[in-house]
Amino acid sequence: MSSTNIIVLLCLVILAACGDSSSSKDAVDAVRLPLVLVEDVELPGSATRFDYQDVDLTRGHLVVAHMNDSSVLILDLDDGSVLKEIKNIPVARGVVVAEKEGLVFVTSSPSSLVIINSDTMTEDKRVETGSSPDGVGWDPTHKIVGVSDQGDGAISLIPDSGNGTRTQIHLGRETGNVIFDESRGWFWITVVADTPPDQLVAVDPMTVEVKKTIDLPDCSGAHGLLLHPDSKSAYVACESNSVLARVDLAKSTVIETIPTGVVPDVMDLDPDLGWLYVAAELGDLTVVDINKPGLVLVGTDQPGAYAHSIAVDPNTHRVFFPLEAGKKGKPVLRIMKPSGL
Repeated sequence: MSSTNIIVLLCLVILAACGDSSSSKDAVDAVRLPLVLVEDVELPGSATRFDYQDVDLTRGHLVVAHMNDSSVLILDLDDGSVLKEIKNIPVARGVVVAEKEGLVFVTSSPSSLVIINSDTMTEDKRVETGSSPDGVGWDPTHKIVGVSDQGDGAISLIPDSGNGTRTQIHLGRETGNVIFDESRGWFWITVVADTPPDQLVAVDPMTVEVKKTIDLPDCSGAHGLLLHPDSKSAYVACESNSVLARVDLAKSTVIETIPTGVVPDVMDLDPDLGWLYVAAELGDLTVVDINKPGLVLVGTDQPGAYAHSIAVDPNTHRVFFPLEAGKKGKPVLRIMKPSGL
């Protein structure tokens, strides 16, 4: 999340504390989507902000960045129990699992990529990135890590599974999330441009060049990013004006936008259900149907205060929300699932 959006969020928190939650409610005024509670699992560390997550289906792990506790948690995907707490990772943010390689890549401020061994659940090494790294993507074809150097407005490409020589490409004022598109062999990355509009940019990790730039009108603060399973479109979470945009990648146009909760951040996908989950900073959740054209709203929910991070187990349809504080004031992993499943 950018410094501008941190200020916006602080203002919203003050309004919420005073009993005025209308700004959040109006943004997601829709049919409620019941998510039923499976369990709250107590987590170690202090009651501070979490960030991104990723699922390792091969090992049955859920990897969670406990951002403001300077740690990474490796949890059991079945029950949320803590398998390992890896400490001393300052401002842990982006997380991506390379399952076949048995590695986890985590971005850490001020300028590091932390490489974790999935089997031993220990840190292997740290390599240099650009300033304030945020999102991170993995190219399994060429064994290249793509890091969003948010503070530099750039992407770093690190070959040899994070062990090679880093190359940086400047793209704009700020970058958000990065994801690899296997169908094209490109990384896509969200960019807050030097001048509006924001952009979705494709970068070839082998030639180290920009392949395509797509303008995102009506999207301010482009940040979160996911690809549709068919690779024909992408979803962009626009933090500053709280909308989700769907982008036609072949035609390089925005198909549609839809309101979300205030400051949408982390997204994840349940491919079998066809549900795209969009989690926002104050805890509002928006779900859209990816099997329908455009952006068709399934419904909304409120899994918990500041539940802005989400991960989905595609096998069980359970969804995971690390919360800063549960009923006892300690951090918890809230495990939920759609009702009726």
